[in-house]
Amino acid sequence: MTGWLKLKLMGLITFINFAIGLALGGLLYTIWPEHYFTWYPSIPIFYWLMAMAMTYVLDRMKKKKGDVTVTAFMLVRFCKFTLAIAFLWLYAALVNDHLKTFGFTLMLFYFIYLGLETYTIYLYEKKRMKREKREDEEQSHK
Repeated sequence: MTGWLKLKLMGLITFINFAIGLALGGLLYTIWPEHYFTWYPSIPIFYWLMAMAMTYVLDRMKKKKGDVTVTAFMLVRFCKFTLAIAFLWLYAALVNDHLKTFGFTLMLFYFIYLGLETYTIYLYEKKRMKREKREDEEQSHK
């Protein structure tokens, strides 16, 4: 991934994370104030850090192996899920305030990002398959 593309992707991730975090936080704060908790901002920050780390790891894999496989993507997803569970456990052990709301919000963010990342990898694979098909056709014409 080129530097400009990586910067653009990280900017898009930051924008989406900010928009979702602000929208859900605003809903919790205004419509359901009894469910708002002071540690809410930690959830969007956690997922933003995870998205940045995932982008970095997948980019390193692509540079090293030439391509990112679905297996590598799923391994990164598993790591993100495991870290989300560890984050929930730490919150329960250290803070334990509005635990159900925190857990629900954490998993809501998880599923939102799961959908976005799955769609992204789908587009990536679709583009890769189209490129490989074009390369195969060019080689068969020679």
